[in-house]
Amino acid sequence: MYHVVSISQKGSKSSVNEDACIALSNKGIFVVADGVGGGPSGDFASRTLVEEVEHICSSGDDPENDLLAAIQSANLKIYKAGQEPKLNGMATTVAAVVQNESTLLVCHVGDSRVYCLSDAGLEALTKDHSKLVNKGDDVQKQVVTNALGVRESVKVEVQRFPSAQGHHLLLMTDGISDVVSNERMQQLLAAENRSVSEKLKSLVDESERCGGRDDKTVLCVF
Repeated sequence: MYHVVSISQKGSKSSVNEDACIALSNKGIFVVADGVGGGPSGDFASRTLVEEVEHICSSGDDPENDLLAAIQSANLKIYKAGQEPKLNGMATTVAAVVQNESTLLVCHVGDSRVYCLSDAGLEALTKDHSKLVNKGDDVQKQVVTNALGVRESVKVEVQRFPSAQGHHLLLMTDGISDVVSNERMQQLLAAENRSVSEKLKSLVDESERCGGRDDKTVLCVF
């Protein structure tokens, strides 16, 4: 049986929290999403993904294929809804895992991340789909290069690892990972005499302390 702790907090630059997450512990499926597009459109995109995961994966009997089908279904729904002017340009990232006794399947699109925390330290299992672009006056910005809802079909990066049972899996949006270094995250997560919930709250607080204005979501499976 999996234990799950999650925190999702609206950032100061948002009118609503555009992040979303879901845990289907009985299926070994865990997902976080970061909607983009501003206000209700980003919220619509991430919520659509979570709803499709719940709808398709809860009733299915093949968690890995069900998750991938849910991601593609959500992508198409977001793409079609985005043809409406008020929702145009919306999209969402996704970072998701399916864990069983022998295998860990990691799926992601965009710059939300999956980490594995073990005695050896904190290891990122995903690589962001993003690039640096010049904004002028020597200013650079990290831009997502792949997201759900941009095209009629989406390319999902899928990796398979040995099961991470006995370790902690962390799924998080860039509201934390863009602001808090891996080294600092590892320090906070290694704090003794603190609960998992307290450790996750310390990640969110550290992001705020470092000036992070984006929405922040972190989900831990152990």
